Amino acid sequence: MPYDRLGRRLEEQPSPTLATLPDGSIDRFCTLSTGVGGPLRTRETLGRELQDANRSTFRMHVESTEPGGQAVNVAQQLHALGSEVTCYGHLDAPVFDTLPFDTVSMGDPARVYAFNFPDDDVMFVEGSAIADWTLRDLRDVATLSDAFAVDAICCSNWVSVPEMGRAFHQLASEDLPRVPFLVDPGDIVGSPPEEIESLRRALAALQDTFDVIYNANRGEIRATAATLPESLADDHDRVEAIRAATGIEAVVMHARTEAVAATSGGLTAVDNIRVARPERHTGGGDRFTGGLGYGLASDWDWELALACGNACAAHYVDTGDTGTIDDLIGFIDTGTDAEP
Repeated sequence: MPYDRLGRRLEEQPSPTLATLPDGSIDRFCTLSTGVGGPLRTRETLGRELQDANRSTFRMHVESTEPGGQAVNVAQQLHALGSEVTCYGHLDAPVFDTLPFDTVSMGDPARVYAFNFPDDDVMFVEGSAIADWTLRDLRDVATLSDAFAVDAICCSNWVSVPEMGRAFHQLASEDLPRVPFLVDPGDIVGSPPEEIESLRRALAALQDTFDVIYNANRGEIRATAATLPESLADDHDRVEAIRAATGIEAVVMHARTEAVAATSGGLTAVDNIRVARPERHTGGGDRFTGGLGYGLASDWDWELALACGNACAAHYVDTGDTGTIDDLIGFIDTGTDAEP
């Protein structure tokens, strides 16, 4: 079983070096109420209230404020596992001062209002300087040779960064170490097909310099595959088709039931860990990226790296906390059976 092997490898406590980039956000976790009716308990209830012609006012209560953004969340997971990580993000706010790893700011963060419902989350995002980010912004705070002198790189939130594709094409001509470069596109579901096609071309170009891993959830994989000429009904086929179309090192799909990787060696699938009552929905995918990046930076095989991503994500969804090595070992040992 991969999780048995994962526990043993985690006990060895590898400490790879990684970089994450380029976003950042101030996350305010909130509850909503209609006043006398008390807090809205589910996303379905919120939908009904929004459609009520007699309802025009909602009350919002901020329960906590936390540093966030995909690059920050991934870095938090990597740090918790003992990695030496530097986050290059949009971090110009006091909330980021408490982060326990190296940070380099490139501008103002976004502001996110998150509502955690048992049946899924709702987020409202106020934009930031990240929408104007270019590779020059990274060059202004570090040389590329220093920023990318690591065992792996995790780059997130393409959908919020219009110039990220151009940055990938620019990096294609750079002389940099060939290391795993994980790309999480963010929520591209509903993006115009031409934008997703542009993303595929940018991934293919980036492969000239790095070992590119396209790392997306089930909905994002389906949205990406929908821009391919062939019609595909199976998610495993979609993952393999995206890799064939881009020529990149690997395409990974992470979902509630499984994680799948298409590589030159074929398809690898690892059943996920069952979480009966999720504490958090938002952020689990970023912990998966952190676990996967940690495994690849440690030169683990694909089955083990996928299991690490699953364990990190499931632990966070189950507890709301970013798991350390000890947390994950205990979680695996006590836990939770893999989904059939």
